[in-house]
Amino acid sequence: MRRFVFAITLLAGAFAVAAPARPAAPPAPAEPKFVNDDELYEQFFEKVQALAKQKKTLAHKQLVAKMNPRAAGVVPAKPGSKALAPEEVYAAAVNSVWIVGSAYLDKEGEWQRGTYATAWVAAADGVLVTNWHVFEDLQDGEVFAASDRDGNIYPVTDFIGGDKTADVAVFRVGAKGLTPLPIAPAYAEIGSWVGVVSHPADLFYMFTQGAVTRYSTNKNEDDRVEKWMGITAEYASGSSGAPVLNKYGTVVGMAALTLSLDAHDDAAKGQNPARRAKPVANPKRLSRADQPKDDKGDKPKPPEKPEEKPKGSSQQMVVKLAVPGPTVLKWVGK
Repeated sequence: MRRFVFAITLLAGAFAVAAPARPAAPPAPAEPKFVNDDELYEQFFEKVQALAKQKKTLAHKQLVAKMNPRAAGVVPAKPGSKALAPEEVYAAAVNSVWIVGSAYLDKEGEWQRGTYATAWVAAADGVLVTNWHVFEDLQDGEVFAASDRDGNIYPVTDFIGGDKTADVAVFRVGAKGLTPLPIAPAYAEIGSWVGVVSHPADLFYMFTQGAVTRYSTNKNEDDRVEKWMGITAEYASGSSGAPVLNKYGTVVGMAALTLSLDAHDDAAKGQNPARRAKPVANPKRLSRADQPKDDKGDKPKPPEKPEEKPKGSSQQMVVKLAVPGPTVLKWVGK
């Protein structure tokens, strides 16, 4: 009897050893980083104005004097060869996407908010890239600073390269140990996937996706030929300078313009009206705290009803135009 019990015990032990282990439960997904747009906006411009008051930024006259066409001479990071999922592209790039903005003195000698746009890291020693037009049409005495995703603010200390026609600007901030984004030496194929990380209309660190639609040229007001890459990934004011990324997380373009196609009565005559806009943000806006309140002061006033029925929009389509990657590389590299 004891032998029988012992045999059963051994058999049970063998089954216990041979039984497959239950798979571990997958880890719970991490909570995403929630962006408080109003808070980020206010704190960014407060910090820019503080640096301007302390005169830590590149002086306005020096900035303007340095804005001459030239290659920045930066050695770019090498593109990767592993295809990434869209969420992996975003995760790999987001900490290398910055906000660049300005402040200026008004006639009363008070510092005012200027403009802001998107920038991205091209070299670990504080080299950032955005559009040339971000630094154009400035107020007297306007100066710049830039902020990383964590809200760390750095003064713009130098303007080191770029070109107006190419709409590429390369500048330096007082930061070290940054993670640069690689730049593609070849043009992205038409139809290929792209993603854009930018700050459209005070909505910071938004990720949109689309495809390359075509390549085109046009002559600007200076009679110089501009080259553009069309994409369908969305962006708007505040997105100027945003990196356009391919499935390897490589910069294949840089957001620059929007082209609005409108419908008019003249369209039947073969005319196709279009409006070009450089999406640099104009931060003259009302925050939620500034919105008009009702008599009790605790709720926003409801919008007044229009007297007439609103007419439909004449806008048919908005085309997004980006600086092609090889053009960016030409002015960032040597």
